[in-house]
Amino acid sequence: MIKKYRYIAIEGIDGSGKTTIANLLYNELSKKYNKVILMKEPYDNDLSKKIKEIISKEHEKNLDYGYLLALLFTADRSIKNIDLKKYLSTGYIVISDRSIYSTFSYQILYEGMDIEWLKCISKYIIRPDITFILDIDPKIAIERINLRSKSTSSYENVEFLKKVRENFLKLKEIFPEDNIIYINGEEKPEEILYKILNIIENYI
Repeated sequence: MIKKYRYIAIEGIDGSGKTTIANLLYNELSKKYNKVILMKEPYDNDLSKKIKEIISKEHEKNLDYGYLLALLFTADRSIKNIDLKKYLSTGYIVISDRSIYSTFSYQILYEGMDIEWLKCISKYIIRPDITFILDIDPKIAIERINLRSKSTSSYENVEFLKKVRENFLKLKEIFPEDNIIYINGEEKPEEILYKILNIIENYI
C-alpha cells in the first residue's frame, strides 16, 4: 500500500467550512484505519489563548502585530511539530484543521510584512503531504459565521476575507512544489468529502 498522503491539511478562509470537513474526514477515515488523529491550529492551549485574545479584538494590521502573530503561530506549530513527528513515525494518518499556509494568507496582509522572513521562520515547520483549500465567496462565509455565532473576530469581515482569499489562491505561486488542491467550498459537505476521499484513498 502506497503511503503517500499521511499528513492532510484542510484550509480556507474563516467560514469556509474547513472545521466541518476536517471532522467529517476524520470520522470517515477512522472507520477504515486504526491510527487516525485530528489536530487543530492553534494547537497549544496556552499559546492558543494568547493568539485568540489578539485576533478576537480589533487591532492595527501593522508590522508589530504581524510579527507578533507570526511568531506566536510559529511557536505553536513548533510544539505541534514534536507531536506530529511522533504520530507520522508510528504510522498515523494526521488530519489538520489549518496549517502553515494560513500564516501566508492572513499574517502576510499585515503592513510591511516580509514574505521571505515568514519563509525563514517557518523553515523547519513540517508542511502537509497534501492540502485541500476550500474556496468560497467571502460574503457566503460571513453569512455562515453570523449563523453560527454572535461574536466575531477582527478577521471576520468581507473586505478582509476577500484579501485573505486572494492570498490562498496565490499559494501555488509561493509554494510551487507543494501539493495544494482547491475545492469549491460552496458545495454540500458530503460532496466535498467525497471529492477529497476520491483523491486521497488510493494513496493512504
